Amino acid sequence: MITHGFALDAKLQFLTGVHQPNDTYKIALYSEKATVGPATKTYTNAGEIAGAGYSPGGFVLTGFKSGIAGQNAYVTFNDLKIDRATFTASGALVYNATKGNAALCVLNFGAARPVFDGAFELKFPNPTEKNALILLA
Repeated sequence: MITHGFALDAKLQFLTGVHQPNDTYKIALYSEKATVGPATKTYTNAGEIAGAGYSPGGFVLTGFKSGIAGQNAYVTFNDLKIDRATFTASGALVYNATKGNAALCVLNFGAARPVFDGAFELKFPNPTEKNALILLA
């Protein structure tokens, strides 16, 4: 089961300065058979997808951005577009490859999202006080 949410360990890690803007952040994609959620501590390949255009460990995220929206802090990245992909993904894990593959957040896509020899896109929300990829409220 893929359970959407902010990784529990990441909450403390952000407060203690573990995650930094120049670290390498990645996103791994998972099938509906994966078991990942807020209790996930590090990247795992269990339940990770396979297919054309995808390699184990996923993709490097670019454009680390953090800031304040209203009364809350946020972290987000540039949207991700994977060209010429053939796979099905049901969720994702954002993690910090620089810091021992520490999990940051898990995304549940709500359903299996197939792509066949086309583009797979992940669009992260524009940060607001109530919505962001990672929101520290």
